[in-house]
Parts: sequence; C-alpha cells; structure tokens
Amino acid sequence: MSRTPGEPRERTLGAVPRPRSSRTSAPGRARGRTAGTGRPLLPSLVALAAVAALCLLGLVFLAARFAGTVRAFFGEAALALVLAAATLVLGYWVLRQIRPVREPDTAASLTAAAFGLTAAAGAAVVANGALGSLWAAVLGLDLAGVWGPSLTAPLNEELLKLAGIVLVAVAFPYALRVPVDGFVLGALVGLGFEVTENAVSAMNAVVEAGGVDGAAAVVRSAAVRVALTGLASHWTMSAVAGTAVGLLAASAWRPGARRAAGAAGLVLLAMAMHGLLDSPLPGGAAGTAVKIAVNFLIAAAVYLVVRHTHRRRVRASLAAQGEDLGMRRSDAEALATRRGRRSALRRIARPERPAVQERQGAMLATAEDHAAGSAS
Repeated sequence: MSRTPGEPRERTLGAVPRPRSSRTSAPGRARGRTAGTGRPLLPSLVALAAVAALCLLGLVFLAARFAGTVRAFFGEAALALVLAAATLVLGYWVLRQIRPVREPDTAASLTAAAFGLTAAAGAAVVANGALGSLWAAVLGLDLAGVWGPSLTAPLNEELLKLAGIVLVAVAFPYALRVPVDGFVLGALVGLGFEVTENAVSAMNAVVEAGGVDGAAAVVRSAAVRVALTGLASHWTMSAVAGTAVGLLAASAWRPGARRAAGAAGLVLLAMAMHGLLDSPLPGGAAGTAVKIAVNFLIAAAVYLVVRHTHRRRVRASLAAQGEDLGMRRSDAEALATRRGRRSALRRIARPERPAVQERQGAMLATAEDHAAGSAS
C-alpha cells in the first residue's frame, strides 16, 4: 500500500490497519476449511468417521472391560473419575496455552484428547495383553514381569497414539500444518491416554488393597501419577511423536529424505522415552526422578525449538505486512503474542476494539499461512 509523502506511518497508536484481501487469510481457511469452497475435503470426512468409530469402539470396550470393578467399588470408581476429569480439564487448558501465537483449533484439540482417552486407551488394553503374553512365552514369567512393560508399551501404546495424531492431522488439515501444531495436538492425545490409564491404575490399586481404605488408594495413585510421573508421561512422548507428524504435514506428506529421517528419529525418540520411563533401571526413587527429568527435558527441548521457529516465521510475516500497511515494525511483531495483542487493544477506544481485534485475527491468519508455507 503506497503512502503520500509526509503521511504518518500509523494514525492511532496500537491500531491495526485493515490488511489486503487474500485467499490465504480467508476466515474459512483459518478454521481449517478448503480455500474457496468452505467445505471439508473428502479425506477429512473419512478421517473424522474413522476417529468417531474408533472412539466409540474404545469407549464401549473400556466400559465392558471394567464394568465389574466399577460395580464392586462404585464409590472408589466415582472418586477416580472425578480426579481423572480434573486432570483432563487442567491438562487440556495448559497444553492449549503452550501453542505460540494462538490457541490450537478447538475441534481438533477435543478430537485429539478424545482419541487418546478412548480409542488408543481401549486398543492398548488388548494389544498390551497380547504382547505381554508373547514376552512371557519367550522370556519366561520372571523376566517378562520385570522387563515386559518397557518392551510392550513403547511399541503398542506409542504406535496407537501416533495413529490418532495422524488421523487428527488428516481430519483437520489446517489445524496441524507445522511441527508446533503436531507437538500440541500430540500432547493432547497423550493427555487423554494418560487420564484413562490413571483411572485404570487407581482402580487396580483398590483391588490390590483388597478394597480396604479404597478412597486412600485412589488418592495415592492419582497423586503419584499426576504430580510425579505425570510430569514426563504420555503427553511428553506423544508430543515428540506429534512433532514428527507436523514435519510430514508441513511437506504436504511428501517429505524429502532428510525430513523423513527427522520424523522417524522423533518417533523412535518417543518410543525410547517410553521405554526409559517403564524400565526397571535405574531403580529406586532417585532413578525414577532421573527418568522423569530426562523425559521432561527432552520434550521441553523439542518444544522450544519448534516454538522459536514458528514464532520467528510469524513475526517475519507480520513485520512484512506491517511495513506494507504503514505500521511500526515493533507494533506489527507484537501481534505475534497474546500479551502484545491485548496491549494493542487497550490503546484503542472501546467502540473500535471489535474491528481492530478482527483485523488482528486476519493478519495472524495470513502470518500463520506464511509460516506454514515456510515450513514446507
């Protein structure tokens, strides 16, 4: 946009000029729809149908599998479900907040959490039992009892959760376009899985205690699995694996050799993290603390890399848009953060804020489209 000589670069402090019209900034595309038509792609519908069917099957299986335990210890089961629900709500909110620039798509987020909660968790019960029997036959009962979890879970559980992340990526193609999207949505799949596993473990603790002081057993199990091992459990592993899906999605599922190798390495890393956490070595409280710290630091390192890359690309696009629209570079780049957008709105007269907020959203949609294009 051209300016006449002497025209001020910005008429109102913090205001966001209306961006030029662009197909990439269309609201429909920002919500994950096909540009121009507003209709989902056929693969998205197929993936959504698959997710719905698998979630229903997983839910039915889990309900049937644990119905007897729930009837026998109804009060303890209710307490376990309440604690699980609280963990799910808190974890869902936290993980959505860590996505830079803007929160992830709500429908994609709910689908990811639901898949881990039902489909992946239900399938894992069956798969773990089958593979556990195999290890017992091959290694013997004693050795399988010690090493079985660290051999079984990385294969079954990580691949099942990974399948869910891929289905979410196909079902919501504009919600998972870059590695940081894969990290967050993968973490949500892992969160759902972890919540179901926590509830199952709590009920197992009640059974092992013979039903004596069952409420205390539920609380102890939840405290350990949420406050301690929960810091580096399924959400961290699935976040790392989800980053691999984001790498592939960014290349329109046609990665070069280097990108494919990177994605494969991240999936193997997630499996290794799971194997480490379930391994009997190193043992004791100190060993558990080391394993938790290692997994958490790996996930944090992956997150910081993809977060920095995404924000850098978004800021570069916003700066280019701002220069073209007559904004100061610092004001344009500030829109890349939630705090920056709120600060800009506070400097605007209240009646004008809805329009400015809408324009901020349009600029961000364009910037994230450009960031996704830069990642390909």
